[in-house]
Amino acid sequence: MIGRVPFLIAVVLSVIFTAGCQKREIHLKIVNVSASSVYCLFDPSCKVTTTESSTTPIPMQVEGAAFLESRTFSGKPGTPAAGLYAYEYRIDLEKAAAPKYMPCIRSMALDFGPIVNTLDYNGDKEAGDLIYVVTSGGPGKIGIEHAHGWTNRIMVYFDSPICVGASGGHGDSTYFFGLVSTQPPGSVTATLKETVDLTAASSKLKNSPAYDVLVRAPQIGTAHEPGRP
Repeated sequence: MIGRVPFLIAVVLSVIFTAGCQKREIHLKIVNVSASSVYCLFDPSCKVTTTESSTTPIPMQVEGAAFLESRTFSGKPGTPAAGLYAYEYRIDLEKAAAPKYMPCIRSMALDFGPIVNTLDYNGDKEAGDLIYVVTSGGPGKIGIEHAHGWTNRIMVYFDSPICVGASGGHGDSTYFFGLVSTQPPGSVTATLKETVDLTAASSKLKNSPAYDVLVRAPQIGTAHEPGRP
């Protein structure tokens, strides 16, 4: 019986640890929208005016321009999003090229804080949407496959690698995707992770490179626990 005690303790601790991880990690509901359907929630004209924006270079080893665009706008009085702040992001590699191998980005992580879940972005009369992707009425061609959250941190995985062009540009870009917060804008570091095994050259990389880029995001603490993405 005594010999079983350490085993039972280990099992109990394992269950507690697993349950704790599952509680912390949540799946974020994503909906595809048109520009007008989502912006009507913020402005009666169904058009929005950006209040703050940034276009920050991504330090990839490429020719041309690779950047992460972020912008914010707020809901006008009398609208469903009155008093709330929207944050939109887009990765643009359209003018970037890499003749030797084709680096691509597959995920993005940042500290965002609590996400507003009371809005119906796609007009299906069900609230609870957390991330919207503007697949109609805006630039880009790559959306989001899935997204997860850990406390204040979110991780977004795109539905296709976002790759630079072989030469002369012609790379990929994402659609604008957005989240809404009750908090006004500040700056945080977003981490973009590169994929591997897409070409013979990139498959030789031992680790997937990651790039830190400043973006606009709600004003919260930016520190995150070691070992989190």
